[in-house]
Amino acid sequence: MPKSIEYTITLYRAHKEGSFIVTKFDFGEERPTRHITAAGMDDLVAQVTAFAKHHGEGCRASVRCLAARKPPGFKKATENLVFNLTEHPVGTASAA
Repeated sequence: MPKSIEYTITLYRAHKEGSFIVTKFDFGEERPTRHITAAGMDDLVAQVTAFAKHHGEGCRASVRCLAARKPPGFKKATENLVFNLTEHPVGTASAA
């Protein structure tokens, strides 16, 4: 049985433009955050998915492992967690 490890999940606003996923970073903005404990990558991804679906808006999930060492498969399991994306016309992302 995998050891339970603590994680912090942060959701960042995101949408889709053509074939690109655009993530919006606004400094000073409140972002949905949750602290969880998961045993194994399947449990972690299931909890992140449930949190993002409950949030309901288009987002990219960032997962931070609070243990001294990341478990095997952590990077692969958490590198592309995007949910509820909406399509925006190409060129609507703003750098400002």
